[in-house]
Amino acid sequence: MPDGSIIVTQADMDRLTRLLHAFKHSLFRDQQQLDLLGQTLAAAEVRPSAEVPRDVVRVNSRVRVFDFDTRRREVYTLTFPEEADISKGMISVLAPLGIALLGRRKGDVIEAKVPGGARKLRGDGVRQPLESSRKTKPAEDSLTRPRTHLHRTQETALIA
Repeated sequence: MPDGSIIVTQADMDRLTRLLHAFKHSLFRDQQQLDLLGQTLAAAEVRPSAEVPRDVVRVNSRVRVFDFDTRRREVYTLTFPEEADISKGMISVLAPLGIALLGRRKGDVIEAKVPGGARKLRGDGVRQPLESSRKTKPAEDSLTRPRTHLHRTQETALIA
């Protein structure tokens, strides 16, 4: 688990707790991931959504990260497992990287043990889903600029 305290909304905590209970009694292939998410949630500070700073990664947040190893920026959306699609940058909250991102803030250094090795990232920006529902769309969203240099390796194994 990452160093430092993380913040989770009450709504995310409720849904993630139900998800953990459902998967604990199923044939989910990676019980270690469930244990890691459970430990992360147990250590989290839980707040009502209105009291969570806008730069905290929540479920459905888009987060721009800087990868220290590749020196590249990537954009991910933290999702529930049924919505995960790594080809679209949608990371499951049950994946190692998803667990590491949950509750972190802009500027945090995030370390995750993934199937391809360890990843060290820095959160460079967080957008909440409400921002994307504006009627007028900005000419260019700083989190979704074309990423022709994006390089993802062995990430498909992260989807839980």
